[in-house]
Amino acid sequence: MKPSAYNILVDDLENGDTIIFNSLYGSMATFEKGEMPLVNEILDNPNHQPGNSTELIEALVAQKYLIADDVNELAIIENRKMSGIRDANRLDVIIMPTLDCNFNCIYCYEDKKPGKMSDKTVGAIKKWMAAEIPKHKLVLLSWFGGEPLMGIGQIEEITKFANETAGTCETEMITHITTNGSLFTKEKVRQLVSLKILNYQVTIDGIAETHNRLRPLRNGKGSFDKVFENIIFLVKENPKVKVTLRVNFNHTNLHTVPGLLNMFPKKYRRQLRLTLEPIFGSCEYNATSNMQADDISKTIAGYYKLAEELGYDITIGKASVASGKLVYCYAEREEQYIINYNGDVFKCSVDSFEPDNRAGHIGDDGVFIKNPEKWESWMNIPLFDGICTSCKYLPLCMGGCKKTRIQNKNTGSVCALIPTNASYILKQISLNGFRNLIIKENNS
Repeated sequence: MKPSAYNILVDDLENGDTIIFNSLYGSMATFEKGEMPLVNEILDNPNHQPGNSTELIEALVAQKYLIADDVNELAIIENRKMSGIRDANRLDVIIMPTLDCNFNCIYCYEDKKPGKMSDKTVGAIKKWMAAEIPKHKLVLLSWFGGEPLMGIGQIEEITKFANETAGTCETEMITHITTNGSLFTKEKVRQLVSLKILNYQVTIDGIAETHNRLRPLRNGKGSFDKVFENIIFLVKENPKVKVTLRVNFNHTNLHTVPGLLNMFPKKYRRQLRLTLEPIFGSCEYNATSNMQADDISKTIAGYYKLAEELGYDITIGKASVASGKLVYCYAEREEQYIINYNGDVFKCSVDSFEPDNRAGHIGDDGVFIKNPEKWESWMNIPLFDGICTSCKYLPLCMGGCKKTRIQNKNTGSVCALIPTNASYILKQISLNGFRNLIIKENNS
């Protein structure tokens, strides 16, 4: 026997226990302080069995903290990733009806362009969907931008067509919109819900003061009040609607998250999710350039715990330690396409969307025409950087951002995980309402 390479020990919990989490198999258990010397002795020398340790060893084997000598764990992870890349059951489609936007966010990386999707491009996308949707068991259709609701007509026409096509071949459809949340009206919300669009992500950067500074309208006025009002209207319209509150944070607004959480009425919080994402890019606004990684991790873990206590639909703790992750993000999948308003196809949503960078395009006849050089350069890089193969956290991130790896020429210079974040998430889980995830091992 040998210890798994993916055992993560988290010590110094308030009750003195230690969590052992395995990032590959998803095993999670707590051991009392008095048990840990024996646990460590067994993990350090699995083939030596101290007296009275049989039951403990059996528990460690059952949880796969101890594994057979011939198990190649890296091969397991590589096979998982390849199955995710090549998965033909699922089709991911992100459509941008426009790159234009009515906001002027100070950290935005996109070039706002006035172009909108033409009827000709809508027709081409519908032809492409008619051929592609029947090939898959699940279609994830997402609307992005720019501000996608500036193209509400295209959203309605294409989503309706996709739903009808999926219905004829028993393909499951899930539709999502990422929006700044300012352009909803009662009529638009009811229109979208009638199209079975029940999943939304709305960015709201803390309380009014910080949100209005970071995310003003193009005319310079604040956007918070309208966005907040529209989020409430969304969840009131249908109890099945779920809204992810995305807070893009740095050193200027992270501390306002508790105030924001307390603003939403309690009766709607089960329909609201929270995700905290660091602002990247210019050092003036970049979160990790202005804050210590350890402080970021500790703070956001505490805020997720607070959100769960306040009644929000929090899945981040469980998701952060879930085993079985296949790829870092959707962009790694072969059956994933980002379609710009002019029919150009890209792989990554963080892009300039210039024609020279496209991986292909949708022709007028609805056929996807690859740009072989761009497509192959994206799809055929190594599964992982060399440095990743010895990292205990590899099954949690599956190698990190492919675009960053390409830009850094696979040097492993950028890690996808904020340092120590997984440890804080594990502590958070052990100390709050996620105790059902943890098995209490006791050798007595």
